[in-house]
Amino acid sequence: MSWNNDNIPEIDFDYDDSQMKSVMAQISATLDKNNFGDAGAKLRNMTAQASYNGERAVNKMAEQTTNEVRDLMRERQYRQKSYHPGIKAFDHKANNQHMVDRLKDHVDGNKHRIYSDITNGGYNYSQAFEFGLLTRRYPAHHPFQDAATHLGINQLNGVLDAEVDEAIKRGFDV
Repeated sequence: MSWNNDNIPEIDFDYDDSQMKSVMAQISATLDKNNFGDAGAKLRNMTAQASYNGERAVNKMAEQTTNEVRDLMRERQYRQKSYHPGIKAFDHKANNQHMVDRLKDHVDGNKHRIYSDITNGGYNYSQAFEFGLLTRRYPAHHPFQDAATHLGINQLNGVLDAEVDEAIKRGFDV
């Protein structure tokens, strides 16, 4: 792998329910216009609840994924044989320990980007941890890839889709 930041590992979640909201708003307006009593208001309330539940399901999955990646990073940290409590090196955090501390779910609206932004001389260290460095005999640990596989979020119509579908259904249950 080259010494640039082209391969920073990250896991992305994006939840967009604007089309559902738009269609349901049109249906609610039609129900209101044609005097269907409070059906339009009920549909708006159910839509709002479904949207909220879908957002919570995505937030929960993002948190679960962040925790899984963090746990895998901690479990697979590179340790020297002489690396144990009581020696000076143990008290000084290495790059991979900072990497665990800096792993975050960067949220922007309904978009979640899970990555670590720790750098060493401008180079994002999490790339080396994920993919390895053949030139430095540093093994690949794959915490992002393994977390995605373990949680089933790397599959089309996987666990995330099922969680969001179930959350939306709960929003429309009366």
